[in-house]
Amino acid sequence: MKGNLVSLSAAWLLAGLMGSTTATAQNVVINELNLVVGPETGQFVELYGAPGTALDGHALVIVKSAFSSGDWSAQTQAVVDLNGLALNAEGFLALNGEGWQNSVAGVVLAASPASSFELDQTPVFGDMVDAVLYGNTSVFNPQMTAIVEAVNPDAEATVYEGGEGVSPGSDGLSRVPDGGEAFDQAFVMQALSPGSSNVLPCEGGHLSLNNPANAAFCTDIGPAIVGFTHQSDAATAATSLAIVDPETGEVLEVFFGTALNMEGLGDGTFEVHAISHDALLAPGWTSLDSIVTVPEGGCVSLSAEPVTLVGETCEIPSCDGGTLLTAGGEADAEACLTEDGALVPFGYYSDAVEGEYVFLICTEANEILVTTDEPYYDFAAFGEAGDYHVWGLSYQDGLDSTTIASGLSVFEAAALGCDSLSSNPLPVTILQCGSAGLCDDLIISEYVEGTSNNKALEIHNPTPFDVDLTPYVMEVYNNGSETPIQSLNLEGVLVSGGVTVLGNPQAAAPIINQSQALSTVTWYNGNDPIVLRKNGEIIDMMGVIGEDPLGAWPVGEGAMAEYTLVRKPNIGEGSTNWNEGQTQWDVYPQDTFDFLGEHTASCGGLGTMVVGFAAPELYVAEGSAVAVEMLVGYPLEDVEVQVSVTGGDAELGSDYPAVFPLNFTFESGLLNSQSFNFVAIDEEDPELQEDVELTLTLLSGGAVLGIQTVVVHILPSDLTYPVYDIDMVRGTNNQGVLDSIDTACELRGIVHGWNDYPQGLRFTLIDPTNGINVFSAINNFGYEVQEGDSVRVRGVVGQFAGLATLYADTLIYEGSGFDTQEPILVQEMGEETESRVVKLKCVKLADPAQWTNNFPYFDVMVDYGIGDLQIRIDGNTNIWGTEPPIGTFGLTGIGGQSDGNAPFLDGYTLLPRSLDDLTEPVLSLFTVPDVLVLGGDPVFAINESENADFFQWSFGNGTFSNEEDPELTYTEPGTYNIFLTATDEESQCSDQSTAQIVVEEEDAVTETSFGLDMFPNPASDVLQVSCATAAEMVIRDATGREVWRERMAAGRRLLDVTSWARGVYTMEVNPESVQLATQTARFAIQH
Repeated sequence: MKGNLVSLSAAWLLAGLMGSTTATAQNVVINELNLVVGPETGQFVELYGAPGTALDGHALVIVKSAFSSGDWSAQTQAVVDLNGLALNAEGFLALNGEGWQNSVAGVVLAASPASSFELDQTPVFGDMVDAVLYGNTSVFNPQMTAIVEAVNPDAEATVYEGGEGVSPGSDGLSRVPDGGEAFDQAFVMQALSPGSSNVLPCEGGHLSLNNPANAAFCTDIGPAIVGFTHQSDAATAATSLAIVDPETGEVLEVFFGTALNMEGLGDGTFEVHAISHDALLAPGWTSLDSIVTVPEGGCVSLSAEPVTLVGETCEIPSCDGGTLLTAGGEADAEACLTEDGALVPFGYYSDAVEGEYVFLICTEANEILVTTDEPYYDFAAFGEAGDYHVWGLSYQDGLDSTTIASGLSVFEAAALGCDSLSSNPLPVTILQCGSAGLCDDLIISEYVEGTSNNKALEIHNPTPFDVDLTPYVMEVYNNGSETPIQSLNLEGVLVSGGVTVLGNPQAAAPIINQSQALSTVTWYNGNDPIVLRKNGEIIDMMGVIGEDPLGAWPVGEGAMAEYTLVRKPNIGEGSTNWNEGQTQWDVYPQDTFDFLGEHTASCGGLGTMVVGFAAPELYVAEGSAVAVEMLVGYPLEDVEVQVSVTGGDAELGSDYPAVFPLNFTFESGLLNSQSFNFVAIDEEDPELQEDVELTLTLLSGGAVLGIQTVVVHILPSDLTYPVYDIDMVRGTNNQGVLDSIDTACELRGIVHGWNDYPQGLRFTLIDPTNGINVFSAINNFGYEVQEGDSVRVRGVVGQFAGLATLYADTLIYEGSGFDTQEPILVQEMGEETESRVVKLKCVKLADPAQWTNNFPYFDVMVDYGIGDLQIRIDGNTNIWGTEPPIGTFGLTGIGGQSDGNAPFLDGYTLLPRSLDDLTEPVLSLFTVPDVLVLGGDPVFAINESENADFFQWSFGNGTFSNEEDPELTYTEPGTYNIFLTATDEESQCSDQSTAQIVVEEEDAVTETSFGLDMFPNPASDVLQVSCATAAEMVIRDATGREVWRERMAAGRRLLDVTSWARGVYTMEVNPESVQLATQTARFAIQH
């Protein structure tokens, strides 16, 4: 422990020897405090200021609260006399204590001698240098209020030793960096450093597995890369991982960075410790207590606890029948019996990749008919339609021919060496089909649901004929609706084997370039059924009409949200059964566009073998590894491929190992994927993000390549980061392109929004100068996004769809509860509104039908006076699931941009965060009679506006009114347009509605040919109805709902309308005399 440490008992001794006072110690603050006793450190308070500052005449006072006579009061619990003490040469002084209050307390650096304070009495402070209110409560808690009034009446918050991810007793409250403004309560929880700087050169922190559910690893089948997360309060220190034998304490391996390789360790349990260090680690040390740095004397600190891993030797089985499927991975197969045969291709998954494999074609009763080594069979050999089972047998050293003859049970099949039957049969159904086989109409062949507006649908013609698209319609259904929200009538002719692509008008260039039509039918989310109809009949669909899955429709290992789905090549006809249809797709990562624009369905043939990478891009941090996976479909023959480096700016040998090219063989029939670990070397030199382009090349065999290229992005871990205001990296040229792209920096600010990229991290960071989008594709740094948090983020500046983005590689949490940015009132959206909290004074939904409440989000356009603007309603907000706001309302949110092509000057967006970001909509609404009679009873407009306090009427005859329900006064007959402008109580937003009224010259009383009259009109409590003939009378409100019906004799009737709603009503009179026709008349109720 560095610095001066004075105990409480020593302080009391000094208090007895000295009693003089001096001027207030200027700029000295309470820099660190620890009131929770830990395993290694007791209670202390650390002071910080100018080196050598004398503290004569000052005292440290601990204030507690006491309950007496039904009330709380502040009392002095302990006093440390600071006479004769001074800050050391580094500006620190640590004061040790014992028994100090640590629930609700005040800690005061008083500019008064210790003799001014009496224990268990209410303290009276003259000048105070600094004060801290301590306790996990608010300043309004009566127990704390007593202390607040005595110590700092202006305080608004308290601090305490606690929170997520901290260890009270080992961690304490610290100012970081040292110093700051007195009384500001600006503390963070971090590792203790009494008597020395809170900016730690190293701190062991806490180590955790990136995937805690998987702590066991094979050590004998190639690299076994294990990634960790290291949380440390020493932001600039390096991290190494040490693998230790827990029985002997011997250090077995040391890896620089936060990843290690278990390969070669064998069987056993191992402990992994994080080492935080500010100098290079020297080689040769063999235990954690003998770590040496270069140069010697560097700071070294171990993580608080190790992580335990289990190493296992995983022998490959000699024989494993595995799982038998079709060559496309389906659990059953259908084929048509045609003149060309009835071919069915097979595939299997097996752990015995070095064994041999035979397919056994059997009856449904599992009696062997024939065997084949090829991964397919022509069932036309049996000459008829029917049902069959196909089994697989893994074996070595040859088959026992006496056990696989025709007519024998498949369960008796055996080999001369080891053997293993597949765990399941593949059911095969051979059908008697027409000339087109299973490929007799169009199918949906690809579905893209990518980031932002990257959405597309592909339709394929698998038939042998060109198809006129006129009878076909593509539809989208929302939220369990049975009525399509979007539809598109297809046009043109689709040639045999061809595709037509329907793209989103705002999608990225790879989709736009492949699209034959740009359509709103691509405005879907993952829970929206997609339907293809022909002549009104459904021929193919995704999802289920009328059902809302309350999330995305599942598809294989993916879903209809945030994936690209490609129809398996053996699927040649559409499906109207989603239980079946959801198994017919190959699943690829979001924003995979490699397959768009072409498709092939086998239509009863064998299909085409496809080998390709599983994803078009991957991310890996320096010092870590990422698995690069290759997939195979329709493994009809042995195929050899090569992976080689074909591009990128990373350097071979210094940024990644010199192991390329790599060759891989995909064996006939075997569906197993293959992978290798791409290891990124941490060379410790500061660099920006670097990329490596890997490309697949076919060396032998007849396969085609799927995703042929993968780009591996190596994220930096050792950059130097100058600290900038956000505005310094937000400059753009006249094309909207950032002038700071590839700038490495640290940005500090307040978190806004939420994490809308759960597999990594994405939120908005705002400081007093500007805002920026923060993004990490692979890491959330152990941080749970909370609006109002203060964080420091390090990374590289880039731009995505026009949006300025900091691609993060480090995030440092500093505290919570900070004020978010006050909204800025703007008239127009543009670059200056991007990543800022902005307010549009008044907007109106362009089309309320766009308010779909689709999950996980939906986009809706609003009219904000100078044009339309896209807003996104996210499922993370309480806006999602509500009714659309009808009328004119104020709108606040985080500005954004989604412009897929330069210049980046369009596509500005707004993201509201909660219902508080939408003001109550003001809605203008009124009713008037269709006809007004000159000289009749007074008639009033009935105002049904909502959330409005001010009204402006224009009656179309040059007269106006500001009354809520004005009388309609006209002097000339004619047709008039009435306008009502309704304004909210803050005079911010207005809404307008209009209606037409016809003014006629007739008697004042509404009369009909058989003497019907109503008085008064409008009525408020009683309506007098007179009729010269007997009739049945029906009264309906403005919606057509019947409110009164009665047979009335000739004469007069009084109706009590006191409880009737305001509005316009229609009376229908059906006279009993057949010579008189039914008549109607209108009247109004106005209370």
